[in-house]
Amino acid sequence: MWKVIRENPRAVVYAVLMHLLLLLLLVIGLDWTPTVTKPGGTQPIQAELVDDKQLKAIEDRKLAEQRKAEQLEKEKLDAERKREAEQTAKQKAEAERKRKAEQAEKQKAEAERKAEQVAKQKAEAERKARAEAAAKQKAEAERKQKEELAAKQKAEAERRQKAEQAAKQKAEAERKARAEAARQQEAKRALQAEIAAEQQREQQARNQGVVSEYVSYIKDKVTRNWLRPPGSPGDFSCTVQVSLIPGGDVASARVVKSCGDAVLDRSVEDAVFKAAPLPVPPDPGLFQYLRELNFVFSPD
Repeated sequence: MWKVIRENPRAVVYAVLMHLLLLLLLVIGLDWTPTVTKPGGTQPIQAELVDDKQLKAIEDRKLAEQRKAEQLEKEKLDAERKREAEQTAKQKAEAERKRKAEQAEKQKAEAERKAEQVAKQKAEAERKARAEAAAKQKAEAERKQKEELAAKQKAEAERRQKAEQAAKQKAEAERKARAEAARQQEAKRALQAEIAAEQQREQQARNQGVVSEYVSYIKDKVTRNWLRPPGSPGDFSCTVQVSLIPGGDVASARVVKSCGDAVLDRSVEDAVFKAAPLPVPPDPGLFQYLRELNFVFSPD
C-alpha cells in the first residue's frame, strides 16, 4: 500500500479530497436546528431527511469516484506492467551484451591459445632439431666406444670360456662324486628301512602272540565266571564282542553270533561283566589290540 502511495501521490490526494467533499455534502444536507421543549417534558430530536435527488446525486458522485479510482488503479497497473516490460527488456539486453562480451572474450582467449600453441610447436621443432644433432654426435661417440668395448669383450669372452670350461670339468667331477655319495646313502637308507621293516614284522608277530595269550586269559576268566542255565545243552559255542577300557574294565559285551538260545546268550554276556576287570597287558601299545575284540566262547 505504501508503495502505491509513494508512486501515485497525486491520485491519493485527489481521492482524499473527494471523500472530504462527500462528507461535507452529507453534513450540509442534514437539519441541525434544535427544538425547544417545555421544562419537564421530553425533548424530541428532529432531523430532516435528504430527498431522493440528493441521494441520487451522492450515489452518482460515489460511483464516479469509484470509476475514477478504478481508472487510476488500471493506469497504475498499466504503468507497472510497462515498467516491468522495460526492466525485462533491459535485463534481456544486458544478458545479450554479457553473452556477446563473453563470446568475444572466449574468441580472444582461443586466439591467444592458438598463438601460444604455434609458439610451442615452433619451440618444440627447434628443440627436436637440437636434440637430433646432439643425438647424432652422441651416437657416433657411442659407436666408437662400442667398437672398443667389443674388442675388450671378445678378449674377456675367450678368457671366460676357458675358465668356464675348466669350471665345468670341475663341476662334472664334483657332480659324479655327489651322485656316488647319494647312491651309497640311498643304499644305506634302503638297507636300514629293510631292517626296520623286518624288526616291525617280528615285533608284530610278538605282539600278536601276546595278544593271543591275553585273549586266552580272558576266555578262561569269563568261563570261570559263567553259570550254566538249567537245561542248557552241554556242547555249544557263540561269538562274543567285548569293548574294554584301560585297566580291563568292560564297557560293553554283546553276543554277535548266538549260542542258539537267548538265555544262553544272556548268561555269556553276564559272565563277561562278572569277570571284569579282564586281564590286559600293561603296555598301552599292546592294549590297543584288545580295545575291541571278538572271541568264541565254548565252555567245554
